[in-house]
Amino acid sequence: MKLITLILCVFGFTCFSQQISTKTILPSILRKLTDDNAIVEKALQFDDKNGKNYLVATIHQNRSDEWVSKAILVQHYIEKNNQFVLLRQITDNENHCEFDNDLQFLDQSLILSDLDKNNLVEITFLYKVGCRSDVSPIGLKLMVIENGNKAAIRGKTMPKGFDFKKEKVADAAFLKLPKPIQDQANKLWDKFAPEF
Repeated sequence: MKLITLILCVFGFTCFSQQISTKTILPSILRKLTDDNAIVEKALQFDDKNGKNYLVATIHQNRSDEWVSKAILVQHYIEKNNQFVLLRQITDNENHCEFDNDLQFLDQSLILSDLDKNNLVEITFLYKVGCRSDVSPIGLKLMVIENGNKAAIRGKTMPKGFDFKKEKVADAAFLKLPKPIQDQANKLWDKFAPEF
């Protein structure tokens, strides 16, 4: 009986590490986490050892006749004593772009996992940032967030059909991540760095 229980626990925990159950954040809660001017790109709720978690990715945009400014804001909250506690915030911007402002959250890149099996979810995603008027590379950033800690890869996109130099640099925090998390992140980078 003890062996069956142990096998079920291990199996359940392994399943958790591969697929995190999410749901959309209720509008009543989302209003408390964002402002009225934000364009919501992603708003997910999930559970881990911290209890209820909320992930919100938004874009703020400001236009004039001559330029467009955009800012990205990705926030990870947990709910504690009926309060929303901010564990980590990622911000970036591209200001006064007179061409195509390509700052964007890459929605399809978002993965929630627990590959190190510590019952704390890893949030991995990429976004582009840059201003361009042609098919040249722009900034590409990959973030891994876990329990308030951040690790990153920074570089540039790789437009297909051109001979641009590959730019990709992992920070010190990323190089300390467990290998399964690094492997997943590198696969995501390889998937989303090529464009056009």
